[in-house]
Amino acid sequence: MNVRVTIEVSTLPTASNLDKLRSAASELTNNFKSIVVSTDEDNKCFALITSFTMKTAAEYKVVDRISKEFNFWTFDLEGYGEMIISFPRHIAIVTDE
Repeated sequence: MNVRVTIEVSTLPTASNLDKLRSAASELTNNFKSIVVSTDEDNKCFALITSFTMKTAAEYKVVDRISKEFNFWTFDLEGYGEMIISFPRHIAIVTDE
């Protein structure tokens, strides 16, 4: 199943921040190549977006695990605002091929 974790922050993200998001996703994914970390900026904040796949399960059974893993890796993320966990039907997966 597809998972997208969006964390809104008020400060410019660093390379270290993005590495921590990759680390969190790597603890949850069933396919390391599916992990994509990106950023989006609007006039008030930055969105740190992590997309990856997991073994199919009921969403209510994995949402706490996802939240705990990302909270563990981002506990010191400066300007932390909000975390949004979603399960989109389709996500773009980038591979090295």
